[in-house]
Amino acid sequence: MSLGTDIQPSGAALSPEALRRVRRALTVLGVLSTGSMAGVAFSLYLVNHLPLLLIALSPLGRHLVLVAPIVDPIAFVLVSVGRRLLFYDASYALGNALGASGLVWIEQRAAYFARFVRWLERMFGRAPRLVVLVMSGPTISALAGISGMRKPVFLGLACTSLLVRMLMILGLAELVREPIEILLAWIDAYWKPGTALMVAGVLAFQWLRIRRARRAAAARA
Repeated sequence: MSLGTDIQPSGAALSPEALRRVRRALTVLGVLSTGSMAGVAFSLYLVNHLPLLLIALSPLGRHLVLVAPIVDPIAFVLVSVGRRLLFYDASYALGNALGASGLVWIEQRAAYFARFVRWLERMFGRAPRLVVLVMSGPTISALAGISGMRKPVFLGLACTSLLVRMLMILGLAELVREPIEILLAWIDAYWKPGTALMVAGVLAFQWLRIRRARRAAAARA
């Protein structure tokens, strides 16, 4: 689910209070997404020198697997679950503020995988709690908010889902510890030129994303 500044879904009229809630949620999501991009850009340095900061900024799967064998397991679980849960909570708040019109908003910004989003919507309609427990993520979190699922229930299910995932990642990382350590040593030897390439790649990605978002907004106008 991509973020954007157009927060008024087609054909929907949000109340001033709902608009304020949407803007607050988008602000949190924007800050977290910016942090994630910064984590990606500087990941080759952070993974060896500040691994917990890396997953606090950018808890992507590849970062989690690389960091898992080299940090305290309890710290790993607390940081990774806490950071992801922040994003899920903001996504829930966004969906809850948008209400039923949020389905249109999500589908408009998921043009590249709209069929998958509609499938998620159908699955969520059949077994909402099971879907949150098994498939928690930003889109599912927004659907939970749209559906009116009680926030404590949502957070409990999402937290349980994340805990299980992080324990699985810890187990996987332990199984492949030796190749991970070899890769980390290689990264540490070449992080300076690698970081220059990563920063350039992130900037190029952001530029293309902004261009696509502007073209999509112009097409909807």
